[in-house]
Amino acid sequence: MFNVGVPESELYELAQALVDAESPNPPGDVRLPLEVAAGYLARNGIPFIRVSCDSEYKKVNLVARVFGGASGPHLVMNAHLDVFPVSNARKPGKPPAAHDPAQAGPLVVRGRGAVDMKGGAAAFMVALKLLHERREQLHGRVTLCLVCDEETFGPYGSRALLEMFPDLYGDALLSTEPSSTAVVRIGERGFVWGEAEFLGEGGHGAYPGGAKSPIELASEFIGDLRGAIPEAWKQEASAPGGKMSHDLLAPKGKSFVDSVSLNFGTIGGGLTVNMKADKCRVGVDLRVPLGKTTDEIVAIVREVAARHGGTFRLNNSSEPNKSDENGPLFRILKETVERVTGSPPAFAIGLGCTDARLWRQGGVPAAVYGPDPSTMAHDDEKVTLAELCKVANVHLQTALQFLGGTR
Repeated sequence: MFNVGVPESELYELAQALVDAESPNPPGDVRLPLEVAAGYLARNGIPFIRVSCDSEYKKVNLVARVFGGASGPHLVMNAHLDVFPVSNARKPGKPPAAHDPAQAGPLVVRGRGAVDMKGGAAAFMVALKLLHERREQLHGRVTLCLVCDEETFGPYGSRALLEMFPDLYGDALLSTEPSSTAVVRIGERGFVWGEAEFLGEGGHGAYPGGAKSPIELASEFIGDLRGAIPEAWKQEASAPGGKMSHDLLAPKGKSFVDSVSLNFGTIGGGLTVNMKADKCRVGVDLRVPLGKTTDEIVAIVREVAARHGGTFRLNNSSEPNKSDENGPLFRILKETVERVTGSPPAFAIGLGCTDARLWRQGGVPAAVYGPDPSTMAHDDEKVTLAELCKVANVHLQTALQFLGGTR
């Protein structure tokens, strides 16, 4: 039952087809890659439904179910089809071809979403096909959720599916979000997203005097907030049970998993160069380690904004979360990774956030295992076929064992 591997050429073609079907979020229209996925599942006889919650039917989810021949647990696989927008810094022109057959070298899936996470979606689909072919041997069922609206953690993707179909929580969740083939992510930091706003009177720029402009206030707020996160939090905040980190999840080998990190993602204000601005807004993104809460972070941001005459509006947030790595899902996954890659994986807390948090917050164990994140959100996002095959085979073998009726 376990001597089965994913078809490499099929995985490559499917992954590249998904990547080539553009779906930046915003705006979050995923119809092109979703139809690529629907065509693949239909050709292989796997039943599925489309679920759309937006009025324009552009933010669409797909749910495919495979039922085993005997009763057993419910395993859920989750991947998103929306991707980060392409950077403004990317030079115009056609992106490089995924592979030139005339040149030697490994096959590589290239393009926005290759790593985050259309390559992982393809890995799940090919694994689901093989599970479907062996469904009579399975004990329980497996469900694949291909969702929209993950990059902005909006309401139309996994959140909508779980509200509409609570059974999709299942008994365990697998995700192919980036991790590297040497790491299983068992949890992740939380996040606080919001906007600080500073107001002023405006006026002609040639006339000096008066109060500081909103842009000056925003600038002072930015510098002040970076110093306002207590140093003790950066050094002492840690996951219960000890430090959970891994070099591959942080740049240059430095661990940020146990720290509060801060990013100013957007800024805007003013009308023309020769007018005093009457308004300035700053987008603030903070990541919250285990052991801290989003309320603590929000309180600090609001206090610093008020100190400079501004306000802070919270737009979205999620608490840090972690699964019990001693549970059966993680035991199986650890054994499977070692069998497929030759080395046991490290368990780690992820720097970024994923939809897996929704399952953990619902009390369901959730594991993230996917490709190397080093090119994630880069204009030249890429993953080798060899690495993607490892990811697909790990999830296939994990599913076969989890639904094997011998746990």
